[in-house]
Amino acid sequence: MKQALFLLNMGGPNNLDEVKLFLYNMFSDKNIIANPFVRPLVRNIIIKKRLNEAKESYEHLGGKSPLSDLTNKLIKKLQTKTGIPIYAAMRYVPPFATEALEKCKADGIEELLLFPLYPQYSTTTTLSSYEDLVERCNALDYHPKITILTCQYFDDIDYIKANVEQIKKAISDQNTEKYDLLLSAHGLPMSIIKSGDPYQRQVEGNVSAIKTLLELEGIFFNEVKLVYQSKVGSAAWLEPNLVDVLRNPTNRKVLIYPLAFTIDNSETLYELDIEHRQIAMKVKYDDYIVAGCMNDSDAFVELILKYMHTHGEEKVKNRAYCSDCSQCVCCQEALR
Repeated sequence: MKQALFLLNMGGPNNLDEVKLFLYNMFSDKNIIANPFVRPLVRNIIIKKRLNEAKESYEHLGGKSPLSDLTNKLIKKLQTKTGIPIYAAMRYVPPFATEALEKCKADGIEELLLFPLYPQYSTTTTLSSYEDLVERCNALDYHPKITILTCQYFDDIDYIKANVEQIKKAISDQNTEKYDLLLSAHGLPMSIIKSGDPYQRQVEGNVSAIKTLLELEGIFFNEVKLVYQSKVGSAAWLEPNLVDVLRNPTNRKVLIYPLAFTIDNSETLYELDIEHRQIAMKVKYDDYIVAGCMNDSDAFVELILKYMHTHGEEKVKNRAYCSDCSQCVCCQEALR
């Protein structure tokens, strides 16, 4: 059976003109704003309020998100180790899945293997990207077998090891016991969590696993804290908010690791490393370190390859399935 691999992600603007498109598509997503009647109003308010600010943030990054280029580097590295075509499928800005799907259809690809670049499952990320790809297949009258290799890997031991390697790389030879480790996950509105989304529980499980492995390796921080970033609007979101934690420090030496991202983007390279660094400078932190995402690291490449190689097996080796499994897309018969 001829196969192709699709890496699913939200995407990031490839130029300043795409910033509005990114915001428009994100806040048009029914998985982000469920109510179809208020969605256009909320979308317009957010675009009007955030457009110039968002453009300014991308100007600091050279006028575009680094996400697409970094994803292409990951794809090139993967392609040296596998013989099947690999594509990026971004949710809100190009490269959208349509062009790649047209090529797959023309090339007689019979099965699409999907790997979400979201470690923790959420309806706002994995499910949204999955539904988008299925809709685009239907629009092309293209009906291959669609297989999600995994809809979450926050609890995969190889993924946890890859997290710890990024943390060790960032802290270098500093005395970890003098630092707080802030594990920063993208926030979500509490309304989404209360609707049954398992994201929070999976993030908390991710934090616990990282802390355990660090301790097993003899690495101890002053404190390990879970924080959430990127809050939008005045509604209740997951807490504690990273900004509040930074403004009220109990320790002025911190290492921040972006827990919910596998590829660096504006929320890591700008929000964490530029915008929030300014807060730390004003509060007079002694040291403020931001760890990089895994990007095209060997460990992340091998993790993806593991799921490709074990495709079709009942369980992936070293995988501990979580109690949320019944809520994930790969376990819903309707999405098989």
